[in-house]
Amino acid sequence: MKLPIRPALACFAAFLIGGCASTTTAPSTPPVATVRIQEWSAAYYGSVAGGKGTLNYNGQRHHFTISGLGVGGMGGQKMSATGKVYNLNRLRDFSGSYRGVSRGLTLIEGKMHAKLTNGNGVVMYLAGETEGLASSMGAQAFQVSLSD
Repeated sequence: MKLPIRPALACFAAFLIGGCASTTTAPSTPPVATVRIQEWSAAYYGSVAGGKGTLNYNGQRHHFTISGLGVGGMGGQKMSATGKVYNLNRLRDFSGSYRGVSRGLTLIEGKMHAKLTNGNGVVMYLAGETEGLASSMGAQAFQVSLSD
């Protein structure tokens, strides 16, 4: 018996949401840096996102850009988030390709949570406010580049 694609996607999405719930919470230990991000995204099963941010590290402020692709979700939204950064030993380790999971629901206004990890072991835990009409859940890949 062949399963229709939509119920299979719904089961996969439910599995991702359950997995995302516990993985997007930051540890209670102090972070080595903090971030503030403004991002815009659009999704229809796949998603694209772009934005800018500020990294506060070792008493200095550094600007960066962020762009990405993902699977899961639907709609469009503007997101403002703050986050904690862990495992950042050198500034140059912050740039790179991040992968992660996110979850959120926006019905005019909403909330989002995400955990992103890059190849250097740097981990960002993000929490923020969203505006628009969208649901986000699933895996994402982002490119982060310091701009100053």
